Amino acid sequence: MSEPSSLLQEESAFYDRMRNELLMQYPNRVLLIHGDRVEGDFDTVDAVITEGVRKYGAGPFLVRRAGEDAPVLSAPALTLGILKCQ
Repeated sequence: MSEPSSLLQEESAFYDRMRNELLMQYPNRVLLIHGDRVEGDFDTVDAVITEGVRKYGAGPFLVRRAGEDAPVLSAPALTLGILKCQ
């Protein structure tokens, strides 16, 4: 099994490298990326996830809207010390 930090590394690097081209080729589309390939483009995130699970099961695949930056995930309650992980 892959280390968490290496999960989707190839897909993320491909997306970052091809971001502008993907935006021009797939404007306003949600992409299913596996390895260094776009495996499909869809109208909705739900459609991408459905297809990704159908094709790859529990295996990793990247879902990203063409041209968008990676989402920033944060847990303010943890950062501010309001909530503690156990």
